[in-house]
Amino acid sequence: MPTKKPSKIIVGVLGLPIRKDKKFYLTRRYAPGRPAWHKMWQVAGGGLEFGEKPEETLRREMMEELQVTINIVHPQPIVKTQIWFGKELDEKEDTQLVLITYLIDIKNQQPDFSKDDETTEGSWYTFDEALKLDSLPLTDEILKEALKMCNKYALWRVLY
Repeated sequence: MPTKKPSKIIVGVLGLPIRKDKKFYLTRRYAPGRPAWHKMWQVAGGGLEFGEKPEETLRREMMEELQVTINIVHPQPIVKTQIWFGKELDEKEDTQLVLITYLIDIKNQQPDFSKDDETTEGSWYTFDEALKLDSLPLTDEILKEALKMCNKYALWRVLY
């Protein structure tokens, strides 16, 4: 009887800071052990831990990665998913990644990466500037959905 190839599901909770001047904050990934991810731009965040609510993961990850406290700007997150087959990532397992992204406000806080070993830098970008960056998969799709939400719900007006 053939054996089934193992698979896993990873749920990531991300926070996309947005600003009144219609800019998005992205970070640059530091992952020299994973060349496909190394130095790629991304939305900051991390894995949902067992027993956590997504909002708890979001607050924990923003403190761990950016050293900021956050306000969730809109209660409806952006949800995207992607499947990688093991051979694409040089892994033994197939992986489904589910990303739950919240639009957040960090006010005038300056992100600090000194305590995070997965991030090298970050910056504010307009939508058009962000789309020109070399980004991790799903980043552009998240940005497109974020722009639609910000415009539809006039979220720019409630920001710092």
